[in-house]
Amino acid sequence: MTEVRIDYVGLARRAAEFEFRRASYAELHAGLALAEKLTGQAMATPASIHWIDGLTGMAGWVTGDPVDGVFITVPLSTEGVAAVRDGSFVPAWPSLAHICCKDEACGGVYIGVYAGATKESRRRVMMAAGITRMEFFALVPCFARGATEDGKRSMASLGFHALEGGLPDLWGQDPLPVSQEQAA
Repeated sequence: MTEVRIDYVGLARRAAEFEFRRASYAELHAGLALAEKLTGQAMATPASIHWIDGLTGMAGWVTGDPVDGVFITVPLSTEGVAAVRDGSFVPAWPSLAHICCKDEACGGVYIGVYAGATKESRRRVMMAAGITRMEFFALVPCFARGATEDGKRSMASLGFHALEGGLPDLWGQDPLPVSQEQAA
């Protein structure tokens, strides 16, 4: 299985181009409340995402002031990728062995939620999702849950497909083909 080293500075710079920033605890609270409202489903707690973000250096992202968009990403270890596929991954409080902690090799990415309250924030969310996937995580698999019909449509537009087994409503995308120029 291929792993990548995350360029944290580059990721934050690229996210800022879409008006995303790493979320403070209060912003995580607002972003997760927004995600619950938009999806009609319970989300992980701000404490959980804050813990994951502290370990990974990249879990909680928001846009807007006040917060009108949220993007929760969990970089996975290779063991974490296997756990997502077999259903033993717990998104709200993942095992430490399933997380790719800062400066460790990343085997995949789990997207906890990406959502926007306005047309503009949804555009920023989708652009950030597509660009960061291509530029930082193309070589590893990516996973998310199809929480809503709109979410499933947006994931399909990004090239995700429903997966059998694993977590309920699991969607995924295999590593993306990389051209010789990108690999160099």
